[in-house]
Amino acid sequence: MNSETWARLGLSTAMTLVLGAPALAAAPSQGAGAPAQIEEVVVTAERRETKLQDTPISITALTSSMVSDAGIKRVEDFANMLPNVYIDDRNLRGQNIAIRGISADLNNPGLDQGVGIFIDGVYLGRATSGNSNLFGLERVEVLRGPQGTLYGKNTIAGAINYITRKPGDVVEAEGDISYGNYSAVTGDAMVSGPIVPGRLFASLGGSFDERAGLIKNLLTGTKLDNRNGQSGRFQLLAKPTDDLELILRADVSRDRTHSGASEVVTNGALPATVPHQPAPTTRTVAQNRDPVQDRDAGGVSAEINWATSAGTLTSLTAYRLSDWHNLADNDFTAADFLASGIKEDQTQVSQEVRFASKTGGPFDYIVGAYYFHQDLNTDSTAIAGADLGVYPSAVNADIYALLHTDSYAAFAHGEYHVNDQWSLVGGLRYTREDKKVTQSQVGDPYGLLLTTQPSRTLSRSEGAVSPTISVNYKPTADLLYYATFSQGYKSGGFNVFSIVTPYVSPASNAEYAPEHVNNYEVGFKSEFLEHRVRLDASAYYMDYRNLQANELVLVGGLPQFQTSNAAKARSEGVEVQLDVRPTREVTLSATYGYDEATFVSYKGATSTGADYTGHTLPRAPKNNASASAQWDHPLSDNLSLFTRVDVSYRSKIYFASDNALTQGALTLVNARVGLESPSGRWGVYLWGRNLGDVNYAIDKEHGVIISGQVTEALAAPRTFGVEIRARY
Repeated sequence: MNSETWARLGLSTAMTLVLGAPALAAAPSQGAGAPAQIEEVVVTAERRETKLQDTPISITALTSSMVSDAGIKRVEDFANMLPNVYIDDRNLRGQNIAIRGISADLNNPGLDQGVGIFIDGVYLGRATSGNSNLFGLERVEVLRGPQGTLYGKNTIAGAINYITRKPGDVVEAEGDISYGNYSAVTGDAMVSGPIVPGRLFASLGGSFDERAGLIKNLLTGTKLDNRNGQSGRFQLLAKPTDDLELILRADVSRDRTHSGASEVVTNGALPATVPHQPAPTTRTVAQNRDPVQDRDAGGVSAEINWATSAGTLTSLTAYRLSDWHNLADNDFTAADFLASGIKEDQTQVSQEVRFASKTGGPFDYIVGAYYFHQDLNTDSTAIAGADLGVYPSAVNADIYALLHTDSYAAFAHGEYHVNDQWSLVGGLRYTREDKKVTQSQVGDPYGLLLTTQPSRTLSRSEGAVSPTISVNYKPTADLLYYATFSQGYKSGGFNVFSIVTPYVSPASNAEYAPEHVNNYEVGFKSEFLEHRVRLDASAYYMDYRNLQANELVLVGGLPQFQTSNAAKARSEGVEVQLDVRPTREVTLSATYGYDEATFVSYKGATSTGADYTGHTLPRAPKNNASASAQWDHPLSDNLSLFTRVDVSYRSKIYFASDNALTQGALTLVNARVGLESPSGRWGVYLWGRNLGDVNYAIDKEHGVIISGQVTEALAAPRTFGVEIRARY
């Protein structure tokens, strides 16, 4: 069967199961013991533990069992399961994440992310370590919409929380290993338990992820888009008294790859003396340089939770660092025209103190303060090759920049319970941010590619208020309605690679303003039929001002990512999530997202005066949907059959604000089948991803060296393998 047949078959099968769920839900339970029910999930999305169905936020929470059942190993593995969320992972420097059509391309080091990434409550100033292997997790929480009051700056589109599993009094050990095509080998292991029963506990784990490249460079023989990563995690938890909890966490990761490969789709005005590229989608290239992406990241944090008669006082102190380096062929040909690379060395220190009152009374609240400091040292290198005909041999030019950021915030969030059904929520956060950048240039020996310029220091300060107002109505224990108004904020900054070039007006300082959004949202959360059916839905309208857009442009003949404020944008849509447990053996899920994300006003988008008003925002499909069906069937007292199919659909997306390059609609099918013990102690599974072997792009760009050239980066083809899992 071809890929279209696979896609149609998988989608129709899974959707038939899910859409028939309400009728199935009335069927009697087929298992022994308690009736079939959907798993109750507790989240910390509001900085305290609450039930998922009592949390008035558009949120998807993936528990450890959900992650395990779906075979999720990396961030991109769960992206298609979420309504109005887009994630591609071709760049170790940070995922390209869009929520409700809002994203941030971090190729400009001065640009902050639009989706905040948090690991155990610690904000990642650069999302560099947020896309390493996923293991030892308690859950993943994906919050859609601005989260400015409780999470702060740079959560204007949403937030992703990774919560690791705490060690406890029970000795636990687990390990997974998987082998697949393209010589893919992944594995992880973790052990945890008490050191002093009841008082001191620890956990230690590690993972590795290796895979041969998916694309071959015919000139060098190197297989590109490979994986070669290792990571480790340690946690020490102490309870010196029943009211005091101390947690020390540490993690580290290392990657050495040739990722970031792009195929040439259109040759453009390629000189006749240069051989043309292999045909696109053949997963072969002919380039004189191999792409390189290396990364080292890690951090430590100390969390203190002190329970008092009035509530819990929490202190979270963290230090993190990341080093990233890449080198890429900018002409994508066998000729040595131009190459470039970026090095980033980042360190950050953060401190948060908050107090969460006890719940159960007429009024509960959270108040706190936050401080964040970041140093980002970066170097952009351009290499002009001899084939340009300008220099007798290859020459380098470098732009150096050191960016300092200090951010201060104070926040308060409270809920007043009018009665057992109605409550009013209000929150306010004030953020002040100071940025300073020092930049200099070392030009090529001839001063043609880039002139040498002395260092120059610029600074900016800004303040922002992020409020939240919500009305909640809970007529029954299993039904919640909410209406929310909130504001989000993403800080302004600098185009750090074009501050002192002679091609940028000194008056502009290559500076851009902060981004703001007003979010209006209504929704409901419900469970019925004895907790066998869960249905959540929300509708939103988001009004953006000074939306920051990042474009790859030529500045003085050099390709540079430039950020500007794109005037106004709007995102409006709906999100629906359905979970059904008709029997103890069957679990069904479905999601749907509709998003209309457009530039309301974007005149003067380029130096030639282009008008992108009315264009669709990049990476914002209008329609997206997913469905999954899982069957856990006991074969005997000691053996069970596990079967799962996941299907996702996404309509057309654009890759840039000009809406010139697109990826058409696509449907993907993943599946897992295996044998396991009913207790979950062991399991053996066959798995497959992208079973229809759909060739689709996760990025497309216009060439900046060769006029008319178009390149694309392809997602992984069909992959499959076997996984062995053990638990103690």
